[in-house]
Amino acid sequence: MEKLKKLYKKLINKLPKSANTKITKSTLDRGGGGVFTARRKRNDKVLVPFTSFITNWNKSDELLTETFDNGYRVLCSAQEYFNNKEILTEIPTIVRYQTYEDLEKYPVPINWNHIKTNRKDYSDNEIMWVKDIKNLDKYAKKGKSTYVGPKHIGQHEMDYATDEEMIKVQMCLLFQMVNCVDFEYEMSDNPLYDEYLKYSENFKLSSLYLDNPKLQEMTTKYGNTVCPVMIQFPNIKKELTIIYFKDIVNGKVVGDDGREDFNRTFTKINLHHFERLISGKFNHNHKNVFLGTATGNGIDANLNMIGATVQNLI
Repeated sequence: MEKLKKLYKKLINKLPKSANTKITKSTLDRGGGGVFTARRKRNDKVLVPFTSFITNWNKSDELLTETFDNGYRVLCSAQEYFNNKEILTEIPTIVRYQTYEDLEKYPVPINWNHIKTNRKDYSDNEIMWVKDIKNLDKYAKKGKSTYVGPKHIGQHEMDYATDEEMIKVQMCLLFQMVNCVDFEYEMSDNPLYDEYLKYSENFKLSSLYLDNPKLQEMTTKYGNTVCPVMIQFPNIKKELTIIYFKDIVNGKVVGDDGREDFNRTFTKINLHHFERLISGKFNHNHKNVFLGTATGNGIDANLNMIGATVQNLI
Protein backbone atom coordinates (compact mmCIF):
# COMPACT_ATOMS: atom_id res chain seq x y z
CA MET A 1 0.00 0.00 0.00
CA GLU A 2 2.85 2.42 0.77
CA LYS A 3 4.32 1.93 -2.72
CA LEU A 4 0.92 2.60 -4.26
CA LYS A 5 0.53 5.73 -2.13
CA LYS A 6 3.96 6.92 -3.19
CA LEU A 7 3.06 6.44 -6.85
CA TYR A 8 -0.20 8.31 -6.30
CA LYS A 9 1.66 11.31 -4.86
CA LYS A 10 3.95 11.30 -7.89
CA LEU A 11 1.10 11.21 -10.39
CA ILE A 12 -1.43 13.54 -8.79
CA ASN A 13 0.70 16.61 -9.47
CA LYS A 14 1.14 15.69 -13.14
CA LEU A 15 -2.56 15.68 -13.91
CA PRO A 16 -4.14 18.60 -15.76
CA LYS A 17 -4.91 21.35 -13.27
CA SER A 18 -8.69 20.83 -13.24
CA ALA A 19 -8.33 17.09 -12.65
CA ASN A 20 -5.81 17.68 -9.88
CA THR A 21 -8.14 20.20 -8.24
CA LYS A 22 -11.11 17.84 -8.46
CA ILE A 23 -9.18 15.28 -6.40
CA THR A 24 -7.35 17.53 -3.95
CA LYS A 25 -10.46 19.55 -3.08
CA SER A 26 -12.09 16.36 -1.85
CA THR A 27 -10.08 16.97 1.35
CA LEU A 28 -12.00 20.19 2.04
CA ASP A 29 -15.41 20.64 3.61
CA ARG A 30 -18.15 22.06 1.44
CA GLY A 31 -18.11 25.48 3.04
CA GLY A 32 -21.02 27.22 4.62
CA GLY A 33 -20.57 30.59 6.26
CA GLY A 34 -21.66 31.88 9.63
CA VAL A 35 -20.48 29.47 12.31
CA PHE A 36 -19.39 26.95 9.68
CA THR A 37 -15.96 26.95 8.08
CA ALA A 38 -15.54 27.60 4.37
CA ARG A 39 -13.42 25.06 2.51
CA ARG A 40 -11.17 23.92 5.35
CA LYS A 41 -9.59 20.50 5.68
CA ARG A 42 -12.09 17.83 6.73
CA ASN A 43 -10.38 17.03 10.03
CA ASP A 44 -10.80 20.57 11.37
CA LYS A 45 -12.82 21.31 14.53
CA VAL A 46 -16.27 19.73 14.26
CA LEU A 47 -19.64 21.29 15.06
CA VAL A 48 -21.96 18.58 16.38
CA PRO A 49 -25.69 19.43 16.24
CA PHE A 50 -27.34 19.12 19.65
CA THR A 51 -29.66 16.36 18.42
CA SER A 52 -26.66 14.35 17.24
CA PHE A 53 -24.91 14.94 20.58
CA ILE A 54 -27.89 13.28 22.27
CA THR A 55 -28.79 10.50 19.85
CA ASN A 56 -25.50 9.55 18.17
CA TRP A 57 -22.94 10.30 20.87
CA ASN A 58 -24.95 9.58 24.02
CA LYS A 59 -23.82 12.92 25.51
CA SER A 60 -20.26 11.58 25.83
CA ASP A 61 -17.49 14.18 25.87
CA GLU A 62 -14.91 11.39 26.09
CA LEU A 63 -16.16 9.64 22.96
CA LEU A 64 -16.32 12.88 20.96
CA THR A 65 -12.85 13.94 22.09
CA GLU A 66 -11.39 10.57 21.08
CA THR A 67 -13.11 10.68 17.68
CA PHE A 68 -12.36 14.17 16.40
CA ASP A 69 -8.66 15.00 15.99
CA ASN A 70 -8.99 18.76 16.42
CA GLY A 71 -11.81 18.93 18.91
CA TYR A 72 -15.51 19.63 18.69
CA ARG A 73 -18.26 21.94 19.86
CA VAL A 74 -21.95 21.17 20.32
CA LEU A 75 -24.08 23.56 18.26
CA CYS A 76 -27.29 24.47 20.11
CA SER A 77 -30.22 26.71 19.50
CA ALA A 78 -31.07 29.00 22.40
CA GLN A 79 -34.00 26.75 23.33
CA GLU A 80 -31.85 23.59 23.26
CA TYR A 81 -29.21 25.18 25.47
CA PHE A 82 -31.43 26.74 28.14
CA ASN A 83 -33.61 23.62 28.38
CA ASN A 84 -30.58 21.33 28.76
CA LYS A 85 -27.96 23.39 30.61
CA GLU A 86 -27.32 20.64 33.15
CA ILE A 87 -26.07 18.14 30.54
CA LEU A 88 -23.97 20.74 28.74
CA THR A 89 -21.87 21.65 31.78
CA GLU A 90 -18.19 21.32 30.85
CA ILE A 91 -19.15 20.60 27.22
CA PRO A 92 -17.67 22.94 24.57
CA THR A 93 -20.79 24.67 23.28
CA ILE A 94 -22.02 27.23 20.77
CA VAL A 95 -25.38 28.84 21.48
CA ARG A 96 -26.75 30.26 18.23
CA TYR A 97 -29.67 32.67 18.16
CA GLN A 98 -31.42 32.65 14.78
CA THR A 99 -34.61 34.62 15.50
CA TYR A 100 -35.51 37.81 17.31
CA GLU A 101 -38.15 35.81 19.19
CA ASP A 102 -35.40 33.67 20.76
CA LEU A 103 -33.53 36.80 21.84
CA GLU A 104 -36.61 37.90 23.75
CA LYS A 105 -37.50 34.50 25.17
CA TYR A 106 -33.96 33.43 26.15
CA PRO A 107 -31.97 36.53 27.18
CA VAL A 108 -28.24 36.05 26.69
CA PRO A 109 -26.24 36.38 29.97
CA ILE A 110 -23.59 38.59 28.38
CA ASN A 111 -23.47 41.96 26.69
CA TRP A 112 -23.43 41.41 22.92
CA ASN A 113 -21.00 44.32 22.61
CA HIS A 114 -18.44 42.31 24.58
CA ILE A 115 -18.61 39.15 22.48
CA LYS A 116 -15.23 38.00 21.17
CA THR A 117 -15.23 37.49 17.40
CA ASN A 118 -12.18 35.24 16.93
CA ARG A 119 -12.63 31.53 17.68
CA LYS A 120 -8.99 31.32 18.81
CA ASP A 121 -9.73 33.65 21.74
CA TYR A 122 -11.99 31.09 23.42
CA SER A 123 -10.93 28.39 25.85
CA ASP A 124 -12.31 24.89 25.19
CA ASN A 125 -15.05 25.06 27.82
CA GLU A 126 -15.99 28.70 27.23
CA ILE A 127 -19.43 29.12 25.70
CA MET A 128 -19.55 30.85 22.32
CA TRP A 129 -22.62 33.07 22.00
CA VAL A 130 -23.64 33.82 18.41
CA LYS A 131 -26.39 36.01 17.01
CA ASP A 132 -26.99 34.79 13.45
CA ILE A 133 -30.30 36.18 12.26
CA LYS A 134 -31.29 36.23 8.61
CA ASN A 135 -34.31 38.30 7.71
CA LEU A 136 -34.98 38.57 3.98
CA ASP A 137 -37.89 40.96 4.52
CA LYS A 138 -36.31 44.43 4.32
CA TYR A 139 -39.53 45.92 5.72
CA ALA A 140 -39.56 43.59 8.73
CA LYS A 141 -40.60 45.18 12.01
CA LYS A 142 -38.46 42.84 14.10
CA GLY A 143 -35.17 43.97 12.61
CA LYS A 144 -32.72 43.27 9.83
CA SER A 145 -30.26 40.45 9.29
CA THR A 146 -27.38 40.57 11.74
CA TYR A 147 -24.37 38.53 12.81
CA VAL A 148 -22.54 38.93 16.10
CA GLY A 149 -19.92 36.54 17.45
CA PRO A 150 -17.13 34.31 16.15
CA LYS A 151 -17.36 33.10 12.54
CA HIS A 152 -16.00 30.01 10.80
CA ILE A 153 -15.74 28.11 14.08
CA GLY A 154 -15.73 24.60 12.62
CA GLN A 155 -17.18 22.28 10.01
CA HIS A 156 -20.41 20.35 10.10
CA GLU A 157 -20.11 16.91 11.67
CA MET A 158 -21.29 15.24 8.45
CA ASP A 159 -18.24 16.57 6.54
CA TYR A 160 -15.60 15.10 8.85
CA ALA A 161 -12.92 12.65 7.68
CA THR A 162 -9.57 11.54 9.08
CA ASP A 163 -6.28 12.13 7.25
CA GLU A 164 -6.07 8.40 6.56
CA GLU A 165 -9.52 8.30 4.99
CA MET A 166 -8.93 11.43 2.94
CA ILE A 167 -5.87 9.96 1.20
CA LYS A 168 -7.81 6.77 0.46
CA VAL A 169 -10.60 8.82 -1.12
CA GLN A 170 -8.08 10.66 -3.30
CA MET A 171 -6.41 7.44 -4.42
CA CYS A 172 -9.78 5.98 -5.40
CA LEU A 173 -10.68 9.11 -7.35
CA LEU A 174 -7.45 8.91 -9.33
CA PHE A 175 -8.22 5.28 -10.17
CA GLN A 176 -11.66 6.34 -11.43
CA MET A 177 -10.09 9.00 -13.62
CA VAL A 178 -7.55 6.61 -15.14
CA ASN A 179 -10.43 4.29 -15.99
CA CYS A 180 -12.40 6.96 -17.83
CA VAL A 181 -13.24 5.82 -21.36
CA ASP A 182 -11.25 8.66 -22.95
CA PHE A 183 -8.28 8.78 -20.56
CA GLU A 184 -5.94 7.29 -23.17
CA TYR A 185 -7.05 9.77 -25.83
CA GLU A 186 -6.66 12.75 -23.51
CA MET A 187 -3.47 11.68 -21.71
CA SER A 188 -1.43 9.47 -24.07
CA ASP A 189 0.97 12.36 -24.75
CA ASN A 190 1.67 12.78 -21.05
CA PRO A 191 5.23 11.50 -20.32
CA LEU A 192 3.87 9.61 -17.32
CA TYR A 193 0.99 7.95 -19.16
CA ASP A 194 2.42 4.45 -18.65
CA GLU A 195 2.81 5.23 -14.94
CA TYR A 196 -0.90 5.98 -14.70
CA LEU A 197 -1.67 2.60 -16.26
CA LYS A 198 0.72 0.96 -13.81
CA TYR A 199 -1.07 2.74 -10.97
CA SER A 200 -4.41 1.39 -12.17
CA GLU A 201 -3.13 -2.19 -12.37
CA ASN A 202 -1.50 -2.03 -8.92
CA PHE A 203 -4.60 -0.40 -7.48
CA LYS A 204 -6.69 -3.41 -8.54
CA LEU A 205 -4.45 -5.60 -6.37
CA SER A 206 -4.95 -3.43 -3.29
CA SER A 207 -7.61 -3.61 -0.58
CA LEU A 208 -8.90 -0.23 -1.76
CA TYR A 209 -10.25 -2.06 -4.80
CA LEU A 210 -10.66 -5.67 -3.65
CA ASP A 211 -12.72 -4.70 -0.58
CA ASN A 212 -14.77 -2.12 -2.44
CA PRO A 213 -17.49 -3.78 -4.56
CA LYS A 214 -19.23 -0.51 -5.37
CA LEU A 215 -15.99 0.90 -6.82
CA GLN A 216 -15.51 -2.26 -8.86
CA GLU A 217 -19.02 -1.84 -10.23
CA MET A 218 -18.61 1.85 -11.11
CA THR A 219 -15.31 1.30 -12.95
CA THR A 220 -14.76 -2.29 -14.10
CA LYS A 221 -18.19 -3.87 -14.51
CA TYR A 222 -19.20 -1.47 -17.29
CA GLY A 223 -15.77 -1.29 -18.89
CA ASN A 224 -15.16 2.31 -17.85
CA THR A 225 -16.04 4.77 -15.10
CA VAL A 226 -19.75 5.59 -14.94
CA CYS A 227 -22.02 7.92 -13.00
CA PRO A 228 -23.45 6.12 -9.92
CA VAL A 229 -26.85 7.78 -10.38
CA MET A 230 -27.36 7.68 -14.15
CA ILE A 231 -26.29 4.03 -14.41
CA GLN A 232 -29.30 3.05 -12.29
CA PHE A 233 -31.78 3.95 -15.03
CA PRO A 234 -32.67 0.91 -17.16
CA ASN A 235 -32.41 1.25 -20.93
CA ILE A 236 -30.64 4.60 -20.62
CA LYS A 237 -28.36 5.62 -23.47
CA LYS A 238 -24.86 4.51 -22.54
CA GLU A 239 -23.29 7.88 -23.34
CA LEU A 240 -25.43 9.48 -20.62
CA THR A 241 -23.87 7.26 -17.97
CA ILE A 242 -20.21 7.73 -18.91
CA ILE A 243 -17.76 9.88 -16.97
CA TYR A 244 -15.55 11.54 -19.57
CA PHE A 245 -12.07 12.67 -18.56
CA LYS A 246 -12.39 15.59 -20.99
CA ASP A 247 -15.32 16.83 -18.90
CA ILE A 248 -13.11 16.78 -15.80
CA VAL A 249 -10.33 18.69 -17.53
CA ASN A 250 -12.60 21.20 -19.23
CA GLY A 251 -16.11 20.62 -17.99
CA LYS A 252 -17.41 24.13 -17.45
CA VAL A 253 -21.14 24.19 -18.08
CA VAL A 254 -22.04 26.80 -20.69
CA GLY A 255 -25.29 28.66 -20.10
CA ASP A 256 -27.95 29.34 -22.69
CA ASP A 257 -27.09 31.85 -25.40
CA GLY A 258 -27.72 35.33 -24.08
CA ARG A 259 -27.57 34.35 -20.42
CA GLU A 260 -24.32 35.81 -19.19
CA ASP A 261 -23.11 34.28 -15.94
CA PHE A 262 -19.66 35.41 -14.91
CA ASN A 263 -17.36 33.46 -12.56
CA ARG A 264 -19.34 30.31 -13.18
CA THR A 265 -17.90 27.34 -11.28
CA PHE A 266 -20.59 24.74 -12.02
CA THR A 267 -18.97 21.79 -13.82
CA LYS A 268 -20.18 18.68 -15.64
CA ILE A 269 -18.36 16.27 -13.31
CA ASN A 270 -18.55 16.52 -9.53
CA LEU A 271 -17.98 14.38 -6.48
CA HIS A 272 -20.89 12.13 -5.56
CA HIS A 273 -21.59 10.55 -2.17
CA PHE A 274 -23.55 7.38 -2.81
CA GLU A 275 -24.89 7.47 0.74
CA ARG A 276 -25.57 11.12 1.51
CA LEU A 277 -23.69 12.99 4.19
CA ILE A 278 -25.55 12.99 7.52
CA SER A 279 -24.64 13.50 11.16
CA GLY A 280 -23.52 10.38 12.98
CA LYS A 281 -22.24 8.75 9.79
CA PHE A 282 -18.73 9.19 8.42
CA ASN A 283 -19.90 8.98 4.81
CA HIS A 284 -16.98 10.86 3.32
CA ASN A 285 -15.01 7.65 2.92
CA HIS A 286 -13.33 5.76 0.08
CA LYS A 287 -16.22 3.32 -0.29
CA ASN A 288 -18.76 6.09 -0.70
CA VAL A 289 -17.13 8.88 -2.76
CA PHE A 290 -17.32 8.67 -6.55
CA LEU A 291 -17.08 10.82 -9.62
CA GLY A 292 -20.57 11.71 -10.76
CA THR A 293 -22.22 13.83 -13.42
CA ALA A 294 -23.84 17.13 -12.54
CA THR A 295 -27.05 15.76 -14.03
CA GLY A 296 -26.94 12.67 -11.82
CA ASN A 297 -26.14 14.71 -8.72
CA GLY A 298 -29.00 17.07 -9.51
CA ILE A 299 -31.47 14.20 -9.86
CA ASP A 300 -30.23 12.62 -6.62
CA ALA A 301 -30.39 15.89 -4.67
CA ASN A 302 -33.92 16.65 -5.80
CA LEU A 303 -35.11 13.15 -4.97
CA ASN A 304 -33.54 13.46 -1.52
CA MET A 305 -35.74 16.51 -0.92
CA ILE A 306 -38.83 14.28 -1.03
CA GLY A 307 -37.20 11.28 0.65
CA ALA A 308 -37.02 9.28 -2.54
CA THR A 309 -34.35 7.51 -4.62
CA VAL A 310 -33.88 6.61 -8.27
CA GLN A 311 -35.26 3.16 -7.51
CA ASN A 312 -38.56 4.76 -6.48
CA LEU A 313 -38.87 6.12 -10.03
CA ILE A 314 -38.27 2.81 -11.73
